[in-house]
Amino acid sequence: MCPPRNILGEVDKGFAIANDRLSRQRIPYSAGCIGVAVKAQEMAIAYANQRTTFGDLLATRQAIQWMIVDNEIDIRTSRWLTLAAADKANKGQPYRTEAAMAKLVASEAGGRVVDRAMQIHGGYGMTKDLPLERWYREIRIRRIGEGPSEVQRLIMARDLLGGNFH
Repeated sequence: MCPPRNILGEVDKGFAIANDRLSRQRIPYSAGCIGVAVKAQEMAIAYANQRTTFGDLLATRQAIQWMIVDNEIDIRTSRWLTLAAADKANKGQPYRTEAAMAKLVASEAGGRVVDRAMQIHGGYGMTKDLPLERWYREIRIRRIGEGPSEVQRLIMARDLLGGNFH
């Protein structure tokens, strides 16, 4: 038995404290994914506006334009979901679903944005001259940290459907 001075909260209520901490931490975790995505997008835009192939800038290529647009959609969606979770947490409202959704979307979107930025940079994006290849590896682990994407979906399913599914 643990001495009373070493007990945090109420006896047999520790899991609830841990869950609250996990939910709360998912918000800045999501923001970290967004930060990487924003910088990768900035790099992709700058490169597309200066790199010329076959006589034209990459930015004039429809495929590149669509990647840039898809990146921006991923970034803005992630940002709004993260801000919504933070707003609810700040107001003392239930935010577990919102935090799980922000973490899921931001970590997966961040991976897509970095991947597209690497594609826009071509072979140069794979070199250690740029941070993209390192970010690609680092953002991949973000889909696992603070609970993997599958756990985030389970949390949301429980909140949306009610119940305690296995």
